[in-house]
Amino acid sequence: MKTKLSFLKTMMPGANLGPQNPLPDIKKAPETASNINFDESIEPDEMKYFDYGKVSTILPYKIQDGYDRDKRVREYETVVLENDYLYAVFFPQFGGKLWTLYDKVNEKHLLQTNPVFQPCNLALRNAWTSGGVEWNIGISGHTPYTVSPMHTTTLKLKDGTPVLRMYEWERVRQVTYQIDAYLPEDSKHLFLRMRLCNTQDQETPIYWWSNTAVYETPDTRVLCPADKAFNWGYGSTFRKVPVPMFEGVDSSYTTRFPHSMDMFFNIPKEQRRWEAALDGEGEGLVQTSTDLLRGRKLFMWGNGVGGKRWQEFLAARGEAYSEIQAGLANTQMERLPMPANAVWEWVEAYGYLKGCPDKVHSEDWQEAYSHVGEVLEKDLPRKKLDEELARLATELDEQVAPVAHGSGWAALELCRRGQKDTFAKEKAVFTKDSITCEQKPWLTLLETGAFPEFDVKDEPAAYLTQVEWFELLKASIDNGKSNHWHAWLQLGVMYCAMFDFDKAKEAFEKSFACKANAWAKRNLAAIASLDENHKLAADLLLEAITLLPQLHIAAECGRALLSGERYAECAAFCDKLPNDIRLHGRMQVIRAQAATSMGDLALAKEMLDSDIQVYDIREGEVLLSDVWTELYTKILAKEKGVAEDSLKKKDVWAVYPIPQKYDFRMRIEE
Repeated sequence: MKTKLSFLKTMMPGANLGPQNPLPDIKKAPETASNINFDESIEPDEMKYFDYGKVSTILPYKIQDGYDRDKRVREYETVVLENDYLYAVFFPQFGGKLWTLYDKVNEKHLLQTNPVFQPCNLALRNAWTSGGVEWNIGISGHTPYTVSPMHTTTLKLKDGTPVLRMYEWERVRQVTYQIDAYLPEDSKHLFLRMRLCNTQDQETPIYWWSNTAVYETPDTRVLCPADKAFNWGYGSTFRKVPVPMFEGVDSSYTTRFPHSMDMFFNIPKEQRRWEAALDGEGEGLVQTSTDLLRGRKLFMWGNGVGGKRWQEFLAARGEAYSEIQAGLANTQMERLPMPANAVWEWVEAYGYLKGCPDKVHSEDWQEAYSHVGEVLEKDLPRKKLDEELARLATELDEQVAPVAHGSGWAALELCRRGQKDTFAKEKAVFTKDSITCEQKPWLTLLETGAFPEFDVKDEPAAYLTQVEWFELLKASIDNGKSNHWHAWLQLGVMYCAMFDFDKAKEAFEKSFACKANAWAKRNLAAIASLDENHKLAADLLLEAITLLPQLHIAAECGRALLSGERYAECAAFCDKLPNDIRLHGRMQVIRAQAATSMGDLALAKEMLDSDIQVYDIREGEVLLSDVWTELYTKILAKEKGVAEDSLKKKDVWAVYPIPQKYDFRMRIEE
């Protein structure tokens, strides 16, 4: 059959993504010296880019934490590429994720396909979904657009092969990224041409990782042509170790390892870049690329309780996966310098590979990966990818208007620059009709010189942090066109993004002086928290909540009261909140902590027994297990008539084991 490209509606159980968090992400500047502990196995040049381009805040983006776990059957927009060999499903509305890759001939799912849409707190902006292949750009971590829509269009190669193009503009690095996916008629591999364009006249730090989820079974082996890897685990030292044997375990079989960790393979410079996950029969997925995408990584959840809990929390009971990943740098702790106005391109390929089972699972690691490399070279020669990259430079050198929009931020920036609908050297088209209510206040500033004033009970406008917009807003305030609470608030957020907290504090105080508003008080509290002034932060948040009862402000207030050991005040505060806020999972945990610290153990136990749901528990966050342990340490100490500090955690867990629903520990410490 000829390759088909189809826009389809897919029905699937999914949670509600919900609204964005209106509070700006105010954090301290990153440390100038790396806080990673390197051991002697790491060479100086291998640490070179660990501090380069570090950021601590997700500004100007807003946090996406409004989701729930109410999975109902919902309709999703998808794009399908299909030929006689493969069936590929993309979700442009979720960062362009490749959700499914199915081998029709061998009747095999090559990717772990999440049966549900369930956001969880693992990404830069919080919300993230597991499964498939995601495309990560900008700041280290999951892309800011991981559950946001991409601009989408279609075009064709000279031989008529349809191409799906998805693209966006990453606001922190000011880099456009474009994904051109296609499936030739006779191909057993899905091809993707990635294109990054630095839209600035200056160097920018750049980060890219393509993260692929594969089904995890006891006989699945992950192979890569490397004898060493950079190892990083939760709380461990960064070191170079032999592979596959690590701590007495063959780490290429991910179900054998007890805890979560990352293995960044140290592939020799001359070696072809690839990684594969193959089952007991020697079958599975192989991912390969042209050489610019040099890094390869294995992520495993481990065989512990927390890792298993996370996999099911992200998907459904019985689901298990690991990830094979490919990046521009050796590790995900690095950002590379991308020159001014530079364009970087590479090709990735994903497809089925069948090797000899005995060789794939050989105890001789070099024999195993050499065999897989030979099969890959036969199925898809290395030079084929180089040839594809060369021909795409001309055959896809075309600007095509989108059929579906992503965000309007690129279009707004083009308006500011006085350009029409594309950046220099760019093929991605950002039309002005992509501008929505998010960008319109800033467009008004650009066109009229005045920034709109909102009602103080309404959420502030979306944030911008570029220096050019800072200068426009400041000039508007200085000339009297925007001397109001909303403009001063936005200016304060911009100062926070610059880590100039003295000027930010002054701006927020002026915002409040213009008109009493909860947003300015909260932001002043966030600055106080950076200095660990928990009393001032709590007092400011208590003022803010009286002006505007709002969930995120309430949660920050509760945490500040706990940090200041104001337990009775925290309990009273929680109890007086409106029900829709008081009964939220985060507030319930805060109330249980206050009860435990006050010695009201019966109430704390009743609350934990009620199955508290914290939808946005963070990867690596052990809040729920810690609350459980603190409560039952007190209970057991009373029962035994001993001091609490005489009990070890393992003694408490032996009598009162942490329920699975509360156990997200990635590594268990006694």
